[in-house]
Amino acid sequence: ITPSPSHKKTANGLNVGSQSRAGDRHQTMTLLNLGLAAAVAALATCVDAATTVAVIEIGSGGVARRTTTSSSKTSIQAVSSFWNSMHDVDNGEKKRRAKSLQYPGMTVVPDLFKRADGGVAIGITGSGVDLTAMPSVSSLLGENSVGSFRLSGSQGSALMEKAGRVNDIVDSSVLGSSIEKKAKAAASGNKLGSVSVSVDNKESAIAVDKDVSKTLSSLQQYASETGSTVVVHLVVEEEDDFPRRRLEDQEDEDQDEEEGDDDGNGDNDGNQNSNEKTIFQIQYFNVVLWTSVALVVLLMFTIGLTIAMPLEPDTLLFGESAKMVGE
Repeated sequence: ITPSPSHKKTANGLNVGSQSRAGDRHQTMTLLNLGLAAAVAALATCVDAATTVAVIEIGSGGVARRTTTSSSKTSIQAVSSFWNSMHDVDNGEKKRRAKSLQYPGMTVVPDLFKRADGGVAIGITGSGVDLTAMPSVSSLLGENSVGSFRLSGSQGSALMEKAGRVNDIVDSSVLGSSIEKKAKAAASGNKLGSVSVSVDNKESAIAVDKDVSKTLSSLQQYASETGSTVVVHLVVEEEDDFPRRRLEDQEDEDQDEEEGDDDGNGDNDGNQNSNEKTIFQIQYFNVVLWTSVALVVLLMFTIGLTIAMPLEPDTLLFGESAKMVGE
């Protein structure tokens, strides 16, 4: 049986229609997969990215103190308040008459009595930042610093904008000289200079690490010769998934949980835990205590003088009264 032309036309139309629908479904699935992959990549970038700000003293030191706060997680506004409290940040406004207040609950605070001679913020950003290839920078973020702050996400560029009105973005080849120039200029009046560098690959990361180490050694010699203290704020933006970062976050969470469990319960031996006081808390307590004692002593001395005041007739008052009576 030979199919009629109309039957052939209908069959061809069905084949074309089914092929078109299959192509649409394939295109839709491809777009969905691409969108899902982009969303997963964006989510991974947001979760894994982190920014660390390390506070390093160059010179005699003693201008920054570490507190008993366990978690170093903070915000851009909090770090900016710390910089404003530590230095006279040049942001285009008039010079402050009073010391700026810092956000509470931070891991590092300025000393109550001793002030820094200057400071410089060094921003290291870019997709090529790899702490495994930067041992000097990695050590500065850890044990070789007074303390550090940690921010979620890639906040390096936004932080460096808060460091001052002029933030020099330089190449890695001139990073060392730029840092030294900014630090020496800031030391003239406790200003805060800022220098940023972008790291794009492993070679650039190694070069930046060497420049930072060499420059800090040069600043140490300069501070020793002049007897000054320069505070270096090292801002490192990590965009990749480093196991060290996740380990530190987990340690902070475990420490917070342990402190929460130990509050009011004592230790495992049944002894009550006593929180150690930082030097900043001790200094503040002594200032308030002895100021109060001095005011109380002054008040008691004044009251004693008033009580012991001799009672004598007022000659002027009684003289005028007698004159009026006589008239």
